[in-house]
Amino acid sequence: MSDSSVTSLLRRASEGERHAVERLLSKYRDRLNLMVKVHLDSRLAGRLDASDVVQDTLLRAAQRLTEFEKASVPFYVWLRQIARDRLSELYERHVSTKKRSVLREQVWGLSQDSMARMAIQLGGATGGLIEGAIKKEMLQRLHQALDQLPDQQREILVMRHLEQMKVAEIAVACGLSESAVKMRQLRGVERLRSILHRDDSGSASSFRGP
Repeated sequence: MSDSSVTSLLRRASEGERHAVERLLSKYRDRLNLMVKVHLDSRLAGRLDASDVVQDTLLRAAQRLTEFEKASVPFYVWLRQIARDRLSELYERHVSTKKRSVLREQVWGLSQDSMARMAIQLGGATGGLIEGAIKKEMLQRLHQALDQLPDQQREILVMRHLEQMKVAEIAVACGLSESAVKMRQLRGVERLRSILHRDDSGSASSFRGP
């Protein structure tokens, strides 16, 4: 949807036009569904369906649409934050009793499908990683490699390569410039492949940089 279309629908929605609200939110349903599936922890997936989380998100957004005018962010970034908040609530309710750990775990609590896609997209330079991406031990290696990345680098890789967000959207979501996002993305990919290469050689790898 173009920026002008979003602006028009937002204006009409703010004037109380119900059809405009429904159309505006429905345009982002697929993107939100992808985002939720990427982050839906396996311990939640057995109890919840991604479509239910998306529906809750859209209902909340419809009720809080007037708040968007003060948000100063792209509409999808605003919707995505509502979805993230909802996932964190569900994670805390069903899985975690430690509130302080919810956000970190939920940010990258990736499903096996998401891990496999990450391996295919970012692991091309690591020998047999693509061919072995569906194997449990290979996914575990990628999981461990991702765990060694700084939090923000890891989140940028997830947003860009799994959620398929635009660089401009990621920049706003992370509070960075677009050039900084691109640099962190590049460094994240290089570091991830370096870690996996070291694993291939049997060397220990444990570092966290800026």
